[in-house]
Amino acid sequence: MIAYTHEVSHEWQRRVTVRDFHQGSLLIDDLCDADSLLRAAATHHGEDAQYPCPICGADSLRVVKWVHGEKLGRRSNTARSDDEIERLVDEVGPITVHFVEVCPACKWNYLLKEVTAAPVV
Repeated sequence: MIAYTHEVSHEWQRRVTVRDFHQGSLLIDDLCDADSLLRAAATHHGEDAQYPCPICGADSLRVVKWVHGEKLGRRSNTARSDDEIERLVDEVGPITVHFVEVCPACKWNYLLKEVTAAPVV
C-alpha cells in the first residue's frame, strides 16, 4: 500500500490559464500542444477525469500519472497505473508522481499536481 504525500498543487495556475483563454488573452495553439506520446498515454493509462475539458468541452478528458525518480532508471518519465506505481514504490522506495490532465480531442494538457508516492509505514 502507498500514500501520496508532499503535494504541490498547480490547480490555481490552471484556473488562471483557463480563465485567460476564455477571456481571449491566450490562443488555443499556445495551450493545446500535447504530443502523440502524451495523448497515447492518456488513452491507454489515464483515468476519466469525471469533468469535461476546460478548453473544448469534450467528455474525453483523462488524468495520467507519470512517475519520476533516479532509482527508476529507464522507467522514469513514463505513465503508470496505480498498481504499477505501488509495485515501483515497493521496489525502489519513494518516487515522484505527476498528475497530468490530457484531452485527446483538442490536445489540452496541464500538470495538476506533483506528489511523493511512498510506502505506508
